[in-house]
Amino acid sequence: MKIKILYTIFFAYFLSSCAYKPLYKRSNFFHPHNIKIVVKSKDKYENNASIMKLLLDEKLNSKSSKASNLKLVVSINRKVSNMGINKDLSSDALMLMVQANYIFMDKKGQLTSGMLKNTGSFNYTTNNYANIVSMEDTSKKLIKSLSNDLADLILALSAKRKVIP
Repeated sequence: MKIKILYTIFFAYFLSSCAYKPLYKRSNFFHPHNIKIVVKSKDKYENNASIMKLLLDEKLNSKSSKASNLKLVVSINRKVSNMGINKDLSSDALMLMVQANYIFMDKKGQLTSGMLKNTGSFNYTTNNYANIVSMEDTSKKLIKSLSNDLADLILALSAKRKVIP
């Protein structure tokens, strides 16, 4: 009887003392605090600003967040240029560059600021509808990548002063 109890205790201790411990935790300082996100874009007819705001809000804020004075302001600029010219002066592909300037602030002032830039390309054809769809698809992929990078930068922020939410 004592041997069964001893084996049970040893087995329970062996299972509870696993050597695996995760290196990274999902929790961070900003998670309990709500971050107000403002995204601006010069182009009125595209939905890049709303997509970026949605993706940043999804990654940075949670439902149980407390109100705070943390604010992230992002400005999106988009530029389209030709990648090359053929002998007949036509272009086969266009390059799309999306640039995001950001400022992260708290109650006291600016914590960090910077610029992220990403480029993509798509084929240019004689079909106007296909060109619009390709440009929007490339733009959406670039915005998704930039918002993911920006959220990671904000979550990994090491401020030089104490953050006052």
